[in-house]
Amino acid sequence: MYVEIDNESKKWIEAKENQLTVKILETKTCCAPVVQEVVAVPGKPKTTDQFTELKVDYLSIYVHKIICNKEKLTLKLSGISFLKSLSAKLQ
Repeated sequence: MYVEIDNESKKWIEAKENQLTVKILETKTCCAPVVQEVVAVPGKPKTTDQFTELKVDYLSIYVHKIICNKEKLTLKLSGISFLKSLSAKLQ
């Protein structure tokens, strides 16, 4: 898997102890179909057995094994000041 990440995003992850988790967030409701979204959250996952660790420069990016078979992961920082967050896109 190729990880595309810009310098601003790298600096943000660096400020979060050089670790990032990319996982599937699944929403279940009674009346609608299941919705799955890929999310990127700072830090290391509690249990790493379901994740693959990718090293990008000095960063550790833990990607859920279910989505690790995709070709490309794009991480992009958005937001302002303390409201910044990373978005993850799979291709």
